[in-house]
Amino acid sequence: MRPPAAPRQPRRGPDADQAAVDEPREVTPGRAEPAEPATGRAEPAERRRWLPVRQQPDPSLPQGPGFLERLAEQARARRRLAWRKVLLAVGVLAVLGGIAWALLLSPLLALDVAEVTVSGVGEGTTVPREEVMALVEEHAGTPLTRLDTGALADDVRAITTVRSATVTREWPRGLAVDVVPREPVAAATAEDGLVLLDADGVVVGAAEEAPEGLPRVTVPLEGERAGETLSAVLTVLAELPPDVRAEVDTAGAANPASIRLELTDGAEVLWGSVEESELKAAVLAVLREREASVYDVTVPRAPTLSD
Repeated sequence: MRPPAAPRQPRRGPDADQAAVDEPREVTPGRAEPAEPATGRAEPAERRRWLPVRQQPDPSLPQGPGFLERLAEQARARRRLAWRKVLLAVGVLAVLGGIAWALLLSPLLALDVAEVTVSGVGEGTTVPREEVMALVEEHAGTPLTRLDTGALADDVRAITTVRSATVTREWPRGLAVDVVPREPVAAATAEDGLVLLDADGVVVGAAEEAPEGLPRVTVPLEGERAGETLSAVLTVLAELPPDVRAEVDTAGAANPASIRLELTDGAEVLWGSVEESELKAAVLAVLREREASVYDVTVPRAPTLSD
């Protein structure tokens, strides 16, 4: 009986490896390689793949103590910058508050009555200075920035003898009050003497006798057109130049269209209505160079004289 052949030795080298791959593998029926036991745990590679990003340090960033110190220094720098901004905002608000206080509440700009100048009042006018200053003194101590100059001007204009008034600030603590007083143009008879009237018929004073150079008006105080007639006469007197008005002794009218003037030398001026009063006054000034008893300027472009 032939003995069994010796086992074949595997070939070495590239050819042997290729032959081993090409050689069919014998599988024994009924035998299978045992499967690995299931443990329920993922492979370590799987665990690393599902770790949160924050737990995976970036190897490209420096991780040394110096880097952490720089991060801390940057955080401190950001905090300092934020505090600087806060302090700057507080400083700006404080400055603005100080300016507002100085302008609105500080005595630095408070009205000082001694720094107030008033023109157009006092002796020789119909407006007493004391009456205007009494209104100004009500605002003493008020900062000029809060003082209502328009309201103060209205108060001054409310004085009967004031025609107009303006008030302006004189920094830092003064005011300039400019008053245009009402000027009397005629005197009219009243129960207690004479009253002085301006061109609007406003009573601006009283007197026992008519002041020199101020004519007296004689107008009927009764009738439907009494007020209109008086206004017409006063308007004519206001239109006269001062030197011509000084020659008028009396002025009167029965109605607004029949104004007559009596001069100090006894002559009479037939004026007519208030129309073209400025031209009539100029013509009368020329006609007065000739002596006459009647000057008729009713039609100023065709005046007449009569003895």
